[in-house]
Order: sequence, then structure tokens, then C-alpha cells
Amino acid sequence: MNYLFTHWVLSLVGTMSLGIIAMVLHEFGHLVTSLMVGIKVKSVGMCMKGMYIVREAGSPMKNLLVSLAGPLTNVALILLFWHVSTTFTLANFCLAVCNLAPVRGSDGDRAWTCFEQMQRESSISAQLL
Repeated sequence: MNYLFTHWVLSLVGTMSLGIIAMVLHEFGHLVTSLMVGIKVKSVGMCMKGMYIVREAGSPMKNLLVSLAGPLTNVALILLFWHVSTTFTLANFCLAVCNLAPVRGSDGDRAWTCFEQMQRESSISAQLL
């Protein structure tokens, strides 16, 4: 009985650790992309929903790239670790899918907003010509 409890606890801790690593790498994708496109990062933190990054506002195209960078990091990790760790692959899959869903505050919602802003700007500039 003690062996089963210990095995269960170690499995849970290991799985949670892989999920946290996937979350950190997701946010690292946002962070690196922000710096690459020239958007200043103000702070990185943790809340009940997970990790977050506070950054300056950029153009809609830059914001779109930064918003998609986290989920795309998870997709890259899925491809890299597909045959190495099923648990890590599943954690990255869940993060990518949940963050791409157009739910208020998610990366998918931010990406959709950026896309709409870019569409509005292009239609306004087309009307001016």
C-alpha cells in the first residue's frame, strides 16, 4: 500500500513539473518574441491563471506575432518531444489548444483582436485611396 501511494505522489509531482516546464517555455516564447520585435517587457509574474508578461503595446502585427509565439512554442515542443515523453507532449498540446481558443484573455483572443485591428486598418487605408 505504501508503494502505491509513493508511486502515485511521485507520478503526480512529475506530471505537474512537466506542465510547469511547458508553461514556462510558453511564456519564454512570448518573452523572446517581444524582445525580437522590439517591444519592451515591463514584468513577468504569476497569478491564479498561470504565468503572464506585462509589456508595452506594439503595432497590431507585432502584437499578433507575440500572441502566437507562446502556442507556437508549445507546438514546436510537441514536435520535438513526440517520441521522447508522452506526458510532456500532452502538456504542451493542452497549453497550445487552450491558449489558442478565443476565450477572453487568452492568446487566441488577443491574436483575433490583432487580426481584426489589421483588417480595419487595411480597409480604412483602402477607402482613403
